[in-house]
Amino acid sequence: MKTTKFWLIPIIAMLSSFFAKIFGQTPAAPKSLWEQALLKKDPTKPINFGHKWVWAAVRTADTDSVLSMLNLSSLEKSDWVNGAKKGDLNYVFVLPPIDGWTLISGWGLPIPDHAKEIERSKKLLNRLSEKFGEAQLFGNHRATISAFWMKSVKGAVVRLYSVGDGEGFIEGTPTKIEEQWDLIDPNSEAAQQEEYWDRMVWPDAEHVLIVAENWSINPMKLEEYENIGEFGYTGILPR
Repeated sequence: MKTTKFWLIPIIAMLSSFFAKIFGQTPAAPKSLWEQALLKKDPTKPINFGHKWVWAAVRTADTDSVLSMLNLSSLEKSDWVNGAKKGDLNYVFVLPPIDGWTLISGWGLPIPDHAKEIERSKKLLNRLSEKFGEAQLFGNHRATISAFWMKSVKGAVVRLYSVGDGEGFIEGTPTKIEEQWDLIDPNSEAAQQEEYWDRMVWPDAEHVLIVAENWSINPMKLEEYENIGEFGYTGILPR
């Protein structure tokens, strides 16, 4: 019987790793807790979202017309699990209709946190609301304390509230649901006083979800709905 030469084992392992990288066979990265939870979901059933996320709501159940307006590239039919995973990248997931609304989920949407993206957000919502009557945008950022909501009606933005990193982009009159809070306005004269920041409300994901539920659909309650379609569509939104 031949004796195993143990000193060869690390060399073989290194060579295996080297050739695997060359031929694109690198080991898969460990799945995050979120990805592990997704694997346990029924891909044909709704999946809640809304924390550290961005989404839009359009007042229509006409998926084909929404897709036509969005003009997505790399368009493909997707179940809920695949849609959620792609939405975590630079894609959007156009959900099946819910109570007369179509939600568009994912980080491929514009985020109104600086001038250029605000204009891009307005352009998108105004196009959609001109066609369907009303369109909205919601979200809260991954790494910063920030939140936003925006509403466009018949082709014009009527409300924008976006705060983050000490900055604020605020337009229009607060809607009734917002009036229950003393929302912070970083651009106000009062914001020059230190005590202002202690007594005013800095919105978080829960505030965003409350506004979303009042205006249209709360995406953290999707799993409570019945008879929602099994498939939506994923794609990349043009810039």
